[in-house]
Amino acid sequence: MVVWSSGLTNLLNKRWIMNVTFDFPIRRHRLHEQVAEQIQRLIIEEALRPGDKLPSERDLAERLGVSRTVIREAIRVLNVRGLVKVKPGSGTYIQELSPNDVAAPIELFLKLRQLSDRYKDLHEIRRTLEIEMAGLAAERATEEDIAAMEAAIEEMAAHIEDVDQFTRYDLAFHSALASATHNQLFNVLLTPITDLLLEFRLAAYQYDPLGAIEGGLTHHRQILNRIKERDVEGARQAMRDHLRQAWSLMEAARRQAEMSKGDH
Repeated sequence: MVVWSSGLTNLLNKRWIMNVTFDFPIRRHRLHEQVAEQIQRLIIEEALRPGDKLPSERDLAERLGVSRTVIREAIRVLNVRGLVKVKPGSGTYIQELSPNDVAAPIELFLKLRQLSDRYKDLHEIRRTLEIEMAGLAAERATEEDIAAMEAAIEEMAAHIEDVDQFTRYDLAFHSALASATHNQLFNVLLTPITDLLLEFRLAAYQYDPLGAIEGGLTHHRQILNRIKERDVEGARQAMRDHLRQAWSLMEAARRQAEMSKGDH
């Protein structure tokens, strides 16, 4: 059993790590992954918390009986996962995981899929998440939440001749809707698909700018009205109607793109 001395772990907030215990076997195969997993476990169990400074590579290597290269690789793995931040000349610190850190691998996975497959997958996820989000927002939205959604719609209306800006405020509405559920996991789950939503919305709006923008604005207003009325089923139905329109436009844009390729 290895215990880190509190003297090795001076925290940024002047707190000291006390009695952080390492008690796990180290096999000789893929040592850096084992070390990374065990440090991750300590983070999950809150033995290590955001802001805590890890001991140096040398100290960790000595205490765990592995090489500094193993420690360096383990830190690299944890850094990629967003669990630690390496500050040159200062040390390695435990970092609070953000939605963007969680989102990155999922977003990459979606981008690597075929265009038609990833939009179909994305649409199914949106239906699963956003219909329920609309219902929960109708139950839970505060005045501040409603004001944020109204502000997004106002900006959409102010930018009906600017597809790029209109689309960004469209996304801002859906982000505000997720926040209005008061369930942080909805924002975590939506974050990885935000860039893809932007890409697909732009394609749809460029296919039929006038119809798509006017229709999108109408649907967003209907969703918000149902939320204001605390009409849970009405809000869900308004979101279903909106997503049905989005799917129809995207399918039309995809077919047009395929026809254009065929002409060449």
